[in-house]
Amino acid sequence: MEQATITQEAVLEKVRQRLTSLEGNAEQAVAEALAILNESRQTVPQRTEEAFVGANVSFSQYKAWSPEERFQYLNDAQKNNTAWIERQFEKLSAIWLMVIDGQVVAHDADFQNLLKPQEFKALCQKYGKYPFVFFHPRLFMIEETTAWHTTKEPNDAYPTVAVKLHGEFDEAILTADFDTGAMYVYIDLNFLLQHNLLAIEAEDYEQESNHLNRSFIFFARPFRFSVQDQNGKSKEVEAYTLCIKNWRKSPFVAINPNRTALVGRGLFHKLAPVVHLDFAARQTEIEFHDSIA
Repeated sequence: MEQATITQEAVLEKVRQRLTSLEGNAEQAVAEALAILNESRQTVPQRTEEAFVGANVSFSQYKAWSPEERFQYLNDAQKNNTAWIERQFEKLSAIWLMVIDGQVVAHDADFQNLLKPQEFKALCQKYGKYPFVFFHPRLFMIEETTAWHTTKEPNDAYPTVAVKLHGEFDEAILTADFDTGAMYVYIDLNFLLQHNLLAIEAEDYEQESNHLNRSFIFFARPFRFSVQDQNGKSKEVEAYTLCIKNWRKSPFVAINPNRTALVGRGLFHKLAPVVHLDFAARQTEIEFHDSIA
């Protein structure tokens, strides 16, 4: 509760009544003391921003941990700093952050500008620590419209696209659900492992997020994607992909239980094709501008 501010003259009058009289210097001293007291009461201290909670470990310590310990390290930091992280996302207009010693050391508004593996290792070596890595929830803002691959709804199907995935050791053709309500590419981690497209590394920063009010765990990796149009012309681009653990129990199969991957509009922004959705035949036709006669 705020205290009422008593005027300087009122206090002096009360002092005079109690002490009968005040000499000039004494009255002046009381007046100065009151002025200083009132100034201190009127000064509102600046609210300091809440500090980040959590200490970074060394890169070697992080690699020595079990996958469960590594996940806990990152997940605890996210849960303990929810408000702080939200402020940084807003202040920096970022979609991902990397934090060391309570300071943002890397960030970007574009998910595709996430540090490449070698850049990430260089960052760890520079600071001698493994950063906390955070992703904005809007990575998983997916409208989940329905059509082409048969869904759980009667007489319904989900549009699909065929893409070739070029991984670390091999490549594979993937028939993915195509949704312009999504921005990025989301793939079943088991599919990637079974087709020898990646190997799980200790440096991977697993995160927990939510979609359709259900939680799941993921990490991000860059892949090269190629798409061939109906005229036989192919185009290839690199894009960061969200690799989803326990896909069959994740929210990504809520609408289509047979789904292996969901491809959003971001990949097609890079490829820039003309996409025809034939609802009668339930087919997707792709054509690149420079192959159109």
